[in-house]
Amino acid sequence: MANPYKNAPTVRLAEYIQAKKFRTILPEQRRTPCGISELPVEVQLKKAFAKTLSFKVPWDGLLYGFVRGKKEIAGTLGDFSEIKHISLQDWESEFLLLFEGEDKGTEKAFFVSPDDVRELLENCLRVPEQASTKKGR
Repeated sequence: MANPYKNAPTVRLAEYIQAKKFRTILPEQRRTPCGISELPVEVQLKKAFAKTLSFKVPWDGLLYGFVRGKKEIAGTLGDFSEIKHISLQDWESEFLLLFEGEDKGTEKAFFVSPDDVRELLENCLRVPEQASTKKGR
């Protein structure tokens, strides 16, 4: 099967999602509507990456959250349909940042570095269940 994302450009994650505007939520809250200026985000982590974080990640490697700044994010994407969902997928050497549009089949993809994703997850507002397990953090 061909890789539809092989030509996706590499960008800095903070150009689209900044830690100060991102918050995690509990898995059971993922169906809860987000604020009107927020977008839902799903982060898919493999075990190797999850082990590098200062907090525990669920066994399935899935983290959920919301990012504020819906209009600003849409503005950085240019001519794109309304954003419905954002995902970050662990591809080991890099992460796929995928914006899914309201229109079926519309998406915009980028690659970001694992360091950018780590920076986001370590410095965002996390739920208490994701408190740091490492001293000094």
